[in-house]
Amino acid sequence: MPSGIWWCTPYAAGCGAYPCPHGENIALKNALASHTAGLFKAKQVAFIDTGSTNIALATSLSRDMPLTVVTSSPAVAVALSDASQIETIMIGGRLDDATGGVIGSVAVQSLQHYRFDLCSLGVWAISAEGPSVWDPEEAAFKREVLSRSETVVVMAEGSKIGSGGRFPVAPLDTVHTLIVSEDAPSDELSRMTASGVSILKVPVHD
Repeated sequence: MPSGIWWCTPYAAGCGAYPCPHGENIALKNALASHTAGLFKAKQVAFIDTGSTNIALATSLSRDMPLTVVTSSPAVAVALSDASQIETIMIGGRLDDATGGVIGSVAVQSLQHYRFDLCSLGVWAISAEGPSVWDPEEAAFKREVLSRSETVVVMAEGSKIGSGGRFPVAPLDTVHTLIVSEDAPSDELSRMTASGVSILKVPVHD
């Protein structure tokens, strides 16, 4: 699948219980994904989480780079199916139609087999208090992913900055790099910088 091409599957985040987001902010999501793809290095073991921007990331990864990608998202796994140099591992668990990924105790147990050089974490929102989501099982799963990741990156549209989901995932200092759109609120970004997170603003041109 060529980089930058957007598509929907029944398992893509938002294509189940919620309206499909893939027609919204496509240029922005592709721009965030393109910058994040540059953080991946050959022979790493990486985790790519759920979410439409992470699907864009999967399509943006170099098809010539040997890499192992572990994912909880069937849509991410399908997006990588044309990448012969990337070994894609889909972990087990209960599929959540709201997030498009697997969660629950089986999913958490599946993570026991892995340590990740790099993790692209999907979030509903992120603030100076840290990333957050809207489901307690999803939060528990992401906390386990974070505990097994050496470096963590979060991609976020400006609208996700400063807001909060119902369930905190972890403190902000568990995130190493935050890649955001240039319209992200500067006051909140200043507060977040105090935690030591590296922030990269990405310009977007339609």
